[in-house]
Amino acid sequence: MPIKMASQTKNNVVTYTLLAASLGMCVSLTGCAEGVLWRTGQYVPWAQNKWIEEEKIADTLFVKKREMRERVEFAINGTQQDQQNAAKFLAEIVRRDSILLHRIYAVKLLGQLDCPASLKALQEATENSNSEIRIAAIGSLEQLPADESLPRLQEILMDDSNTDVRLAAARAIGEFSGEQAIAAVAVALDDQDPALQRRVMQSLEKISGEPLGIDLVAWEQYVKATTSDRIAPTRKLNSTLDDYFESDTPKRSADNSFQPKVEKSWQTP
Repeated sequence: MPIKMASQTKNNVVTYTLLAASLGMCVSLTGCAEGVLWRTGQYVPWAQNKWIEEEKIADTLFVKKREMRERVEFAINGTQQDQQNAAKFLAEIVRRDSILLHRIYAVKLLGQLDCPASLKALQEATENSNSEIRIAAIGSLEQLPADESLPRLQEILMDDSNTDVRLAAARAIGEFSGEQAIAAVAVALDDQDPALQRRVMQSLEKISGEPLGIDLVAWEQYVKATTSDRIAPTRKLNSTLDDYFESDTPKRSADNSFQPKVEKSWQTP
């Protein structure tokens, strides 16, 4: 008898565990704003009814995202002024909206617009106090031409205080090609953070196609041979790549920023 009761108890525990796991999965898929089933909620009647009720109180994330997306789609198919207006609309959301997911989505959409207002808004977003917004801005800058985005991505790689943001910048630079991209990412090749060093070498491998792996010395030699006397780094630094690789002075100052300090040339007066 005790054996039978123990077996039944065990079965009950397993059953309840499976039910709890299933419930948790359903919540994560349908309740989360970025869940897999949430995206298909427009086809689910009970989800639509729930949104309708919620929208009587305030705009839901779904409605806000749809509004932003439709505004951008209209601008892309319209005039340059339409894009300017859409970029300013999204920039205001990034600055003032109280919901982080709205702000991040707006930053992602800015990368689809090709106008001065969009670039200005993205550059502003890279200085946002929230690291998630800065990372989203990096992803959008990655979609722009190299001459518009590489200078700012290099600044972020050198100066940002958040390691995840700097890693994102190193990865984004790796999506470009040519010697300017090599020079832009190579400034962090001797960084004190091993994870960032590894990410920089991975980006160098993607840009160059050279199978040097994570051989730091080999990459230092490659960068010097590739960029020396042929092109300047993306920004005019007060020291050359040789200074970074051969100088005995520390590469970072006490406030954890690269030296020398450079002016942010993208900023408007």
